[in-house]
Amino acid sequence: MTIAILKHHPYDIKVKSHGFSILLLIIIGSIFLPNRSIAQRLSLKQQLLIEKTIQPILQEEAGKHELLLGKGAFVQLGQDTLFNIHGLRYLFKITGDTVIRLDKSIYHGSSFWRYLFEYNGQIFTMGGYGQFVTNSNLESFNFNSKEWYLVKTSGQKPSYIKGCVIRVKDQLYLFSNSLSGNSIEDDISDPYFYQLDLPSLTWKRFPIVQKELQNFQAEIILYTTDYILVLDNRNAMLIHPKTLEFIQVTQEELGIKTSYQNISVDNNSLFFSNDIHHPSNENLPGVSMVNFWNNHKSTAKKIILNPSYFQQYPKEISIAILVGINLFVIAISIFLKNRIKRKKQTPLIQRIIRHNSKTLTTEELDQLLGIDHMELESRKAKRHRILAQIEVASPGLINRIKDESDKRRFVYFVSRD
Repeated sequence: MTIAILKHHPYDIKVKSHGFSILLLIIIGSIFLPNRSIAQRLSLKQQLLIEKTIQPILQEEAGKHELLLGKGAFVQLGQDTLFNIHGLRYLFKITGDTVIRLDKSIYHGSSFWRYLFEYNGQIFTMGGYGQFVTNSNLESFNFNSKEWYLVKTSGQKPSYIKGCVIRVKDQLYLFSNSLSGNSIEDDISDPYFYQLDLPSLTWKRFPIVQKELQNFQAEIILYTTDYILVLDNRNAMLIHPKTLEFIQVTQEELGIKTSYQNISVDNNSLFFSNDIHHPSNENLPGVSMVNFWNNHKSTAKKIILNPSYFQQYPKEISIAILVGINLFVIAISIFLKNRIKRKKQTPLIQRIIRHNSKTLTTEELDQLLGIDHMELESRKAKRHRILAQIEVASPGLINRIKDESDKRRFVYFVSRD
């Protein structure tokens, strides 16, 4: 009977006898295996239900919130698909073509461009902007109290979080982070790259290696099914999280015109309009992230998430290496000089250096030179020749100076340095 029904299904699905086993496995899998697919767009009915829900609290502001922001507004929790409005604390469960509100929040409007994610069966939001403040909060939703609560983190936590987040397993990486100037002052760019370890909730901070990421001040962050789009006031950065690559172009090259006031996300496509309340994307200008990436992937660059010490501190390490090389060269020079000097030290020179006194009389010097037995004139001539030979072998070792006690006499000063 089942096969007969399938044969006459409106979509004309035909099942042959040898494919019955495959069909049975598919049916069983769809019932008992977890469904990891996640909706990323609200239906028109769901949009109207959400707007009706938020209207009593937000009143005239209720109609100013874009509900079609793609993957960044949805999260999968087991079999449930949950939806969190961009910038607000409302949390809805998607059920068929309708929605069920889960939260009891009253306070809203402080988490625009926050990052929404799931970890270990909990829903989290991180950072965001609102009420003239760029916050650095990590908040978790409590399904019992139906409220959002602050979660404490440790380590080198950023002072504010409004940037691009890439998740790699149990690690979150934050970059292109900026502090909003509230349209009064220029936004301030954060010069660091952050890593949040989810198991320990510990932050780690290190310098950004790539200038393209460091100089990019994120104003808008959109998460499509397979890509992340980061926009500043003029440029666009398209990121492929699976390959950890990015492409930088101008917004105009991407197809975003300055006349567009609104961007909505549908799967891997962007659609542009001047009205938040568009019932569908039909006849709207748009761009496919997949096609754009494929056409420009030759210019893609790799994102370095865990830079080495040399990549983090290239200038400091280069200077340290140069200093080390110079010190090594100096040490080698001193060693070789001393070695050459030692080779030139004859037994006579060594005997002079080891002598206890630094000042020698003529008689003491003749005794060291072993010429004290000779006649006076012979000693004088011999002393002169030996001192000349010592000066060649060890310059400055012996210097003749006037005797302070008797200016008619000379003494000899021995320099052991």
